[in-house]
Amino acid sequence: MKHLKYTIILCFLFLQLAAQDNAEIKKSTLVFHTFYNDFKTAQLIRTSSLKNVWDNHLWSKFGEMQMGFGLNYLKGMTQKLDFVATIDGSSTDYLFKDGSTNGSSAFLLDVNTALNLKLLSDKHIVTPYISLGAGYSLYKGKSGFYLPIGVGLQFNLFKEAFVFANGQYRTALSSQVNNHFQYTIGVGASLAKKKKVAKVAEAIVIPEPVIKELVVVIPASNILISVKDEETGQPLPLVDVILNGPDNKRLTAVTDAEGKVIFSKMEPADYSITGLLNHISTTAKNIAKGDFVANGEQIYISLTHNDPRFTFAGIVINKTKNIPEGGAEIQINNVTIQSQSIEQSDPADGRFKVQLAAESEFTVVGKKAGYISNIEKVSTQGLNRSTTLYVKLELGIEEAKVGQSIVLKDINFELGKSTLNAAVSPDLDRLVQFLKDFPEARLEIQGHTDNIGSPESNIKLSNARANSVVYYLAKHGIDIRKLSAKGYGASVPIFDNATPEGRAKNRRVVMKVVQ
Repeated sequence: MKHLKYTIILCFLFLQLAAQDNAEIKKSTLVFHTFYNDFKTAQLIRTSSLKNVWDNHLWSKFGEMQMGFGLNYLKGMTQKLDFVATIDGSSTDYLFKDGSTNGSSAFLLDVNTALNLKLLSDKHIVTPYISLGAGYSLYKGKSGFYLPIGVGLQFNLFKEAFVFANGQYRTALSSQVNNHFQYTIGVGASLAKKKKVAKVAEAIVIPEPVIKELVVVIPASNILISVKDEETGQPLPLVDVILNGPDNKRLTAVTDAEGKVIFSKMEPADYSITGLLNHISTTAKNIAKGDFVANGEQIYISLTHNDPRFTFAGIVINKTKNIPEGGAEIQINNVTIQSQSIEQSDPADGRFKVQLAAESEFTVVGKKAGYISNIEKVSTQGLNRSTTLYVKLELGIEEAKVGQSIVLKDINFELGKSTLNAAVSPDLDRLVQFLKDFPEARLEIQGHTDNIGSPESNIKLSNARANSVVYYLAKHGIDIRKLSAKGYGASVPIFDNATPEGRAKNRRVVMKVVQ
């Protein structure tokens, strides 16, 4: 009782300070709140220890607590001290100190007064506080006093409205009440009206008119630029767009897949804009400072690009692993005018891009150490530049490391003979290219047959055919000392010789990279 007496006296002394007129002292405020009482956790802490409850995760869940509703009355005493009076009501199956319960829910009444010591004033959006007070509870004729101690957060919504969230531990001072936790959240609003301050009439002095220059503030704008092909109207990606502004200010960006680029929040000024793709400039446009007023938040600029050549876009595919291959050198030979250009495939995704002249035939080959490339043919003859812009191709390369064997396709011999047909396979051409690009490579040219005929005749025929390929390579400038020929007859089939299709696939020429 002595603790309660001193607390109540202290509260009334502080109430006398409420007459202070300060904009940051809280006005009378009414708060509606909902709360949860947790008797179980407090009982476990009292009978065992806080460490035991914490280590064994014995803290009650909200569904195990008793829910109720209540009202708070708050009044500011100083900038950082509020007086609080609270009344709570809930339907509770009370847990007494001896561990017994009422057996059914009954009404529990709580009233208390407290002081909220705020760490910040009410002008802040979020204000943490510590609360200390005294309370009285009544349950089915049993009553007693307790000391509530807690912490909370006050959220200032619009100066005179608040959200409160706090938690308290209530220590029982009487034998008929028990310790418990209470968790509260509430919303409150000020009850006081703003005072109107009477103004003292003063002599009206009319000043001399002052003429000032009118300053118009023009907001910043986004500049959206699109670039299209002049003939086809197709959007052009990967165009370098350059924006030149005042004081030698220069910004650059690259158009996306839709041929667009945006310069965000540009200050009003005079700008010039142009683009560059494949060493050919786009049209140029200017923006005047006044355009920022006329166009508002976004200014649209359209550029066109006129390149009479076709765009050849390709990707290098590793046929051994069936994945893109970066870092390959791409040789594009213009067969029509006997010229050559070289590009590199992108290290990340194996893509490459180059411009091709109109009405021309091209061969395309890849070059990378340890790989043999297809030789692909590309033509722009007969293509209409006004409708066709991109010529696309997948260029395949295969790993040709020591020990690797690759079947040479479409190598044709006369039936039962070793004479190469006049229409030579493109694979022989790519083999010549590979050996010219990597002269240090040594190859074994292998001949294979089906099982028709005697083993002796098949060995002889396959050996002769392998030598025919070696002679072909030697005639095309390949050092014959780097080559060897060997016939295996029908001894290494790769398909079933029981079918015509299987026998056709077994009749083959293979290159094998050797030491």
